[in-house]
Amino acid sequence: MNVLIVYGTTEGQTRKIAAWTATHIGERGHQVELRDSAALESVLKLGAFDAFIVAASVHHEHHQDTITNFVFAHHELLNSKPSALISVSLSAVLEDEKTEAQKYVDRFVSVVGWQPRMTLLLGGALRFTEYDYFQEQVVKFIVMKRSGAASPERDHEFTDWNALADFVDRFLETAG
Repeated sequence: MNVLIVYGTTEGQTRKIAAWTATHIGERGHQVELRDSAALESVLKLGAFDAFIVAASVHHEHHQDTITNFVFAHHELLNSKPSALISVSLSAVLEDEKTEAQKYVDRFVSVVGWQPRMTLLLGGALRFTEYDYFQEQVVKFIVMKRSGAASPERDHEFTDWNALADFVDRFLETAG
């Protein structure tokens, strides 16, 4: 099977997730291409792919514009072949926010006209060492107030790699 992974990332965690996913798929004997939605070539022949995975992070309650534009432009093809969405957000790891994370996905697929066969809500990361003062204060106020789990003295990764592996394996089974 020939799989295309298109990702949109703001702080880099979704790129890491997409690259891990590509490696995982390749290790299972499939062909895979990994593309950043911000640098997609217009000559990319999407019809050559058997399945698609779109990985996008959520910021300010929305997925990246480049992902939204890609999926909107190609929703008919994505609907006609096996496709999956990995939505990366901190809301996905906060128990009282999982419903909100699902709302982001529901709104996104409604706007772009795509119905992925599978979706995964996956935790992202906090990169305190890369934030400016304003970003750090916003994260402290919003995230830490709700979870209390993250200390601003260091970075925190909330991605559940086992859940991602299970999701990718199930997708490959259903797509094949």
